[in-house]
Amino acid sequence: MATSIRVSNIVRIVFLVALASLLYNIYSSPKTNDLVRKGRNLRRPNFLRKPSQDSDMSSQYLKNIASRRTIYALSKRSPVSNARIQEILAETIKHSPSSFNNQAGRAVLLFGDDHDKLWDIAEEVVKTKLPQQAYDGLKPKLDGYKNGYGTIMFFEDGETMKPYKAAHPEMPFDQWSEHSQGMLQIHTWDALELEGLGANLQHYNFLPGFQDKVREQWNLSESWDLKAQLVFGKPAGQPKEKNFDQVEGKRLLVFGN
Repeated sequence: MATSIRVSNIVRIVFLVALASLLYNIYSSPKTNDLVRKGRNLRRPNFLRKPSQDSDMSSQYLKNIASRRTIYALSKRSPVSNARIQEILAETIKHSPSSFNNQAGRAVLLFGDDHDKLWDIAEEVVKTKLPQQAYDGLKPKLDGYKNGYGTIMFFEDGETMKPYKAAHPEMPFDQWSEHSQGMLQIHTWDALELEGLGANLQHYNFLPGFQDKVREQWNLSESWDLKAQLVFGKPAGQPKEKNFDQVEGKRLLVFGN
């Protein structure tokens, strides 16, 4: 009797091993996809799946880049708190790269009356430094910037870069500084876009005397070189239609494939 039970157990074990082997062959077979197409619900176990080269994370990042657009029609409203905007700016300043990690990027965040004051200064300088025709053309745009919720002024601190320039005079730190600024600005712009804010990037620092008035108004160091102004707020309109030139073969060349 005992011998009969042992034989029965052995038969059962052999049967289970054979069944497991059969299932493995089915799920790992190239024909599995054919079976799926025929309507049979066969899926490989998770441990047999190979990771795809198409990353969902990078795809989402590319979508975020594509969604960031220049928005001129802005309102004095924000879908997120001032504290959240400050937090975002602090993070982009911290993590945006710079040559030799010199960390010369600076920013001034303006809300409320301070935001309005910046664009009052810009209007004053435009009116006094440019021809009347130029002022008439820029006045509606200046009013639009003032209608926004806030502005971020981006700077590079020349004093911070001095030791690096002295140690490596052969290196183009000023050019690299522009690269760092571009990365800081676009990181900030992208992050604000994801929070539901629209923005447009301006460069009124080209106006004679504008930077001096900005430094005086907010008591900023003379070593801070103004690079750009990012105006933001809740969108009050849609971006303009954007056309794209051919990329592959014209703007993108690939070698070595």
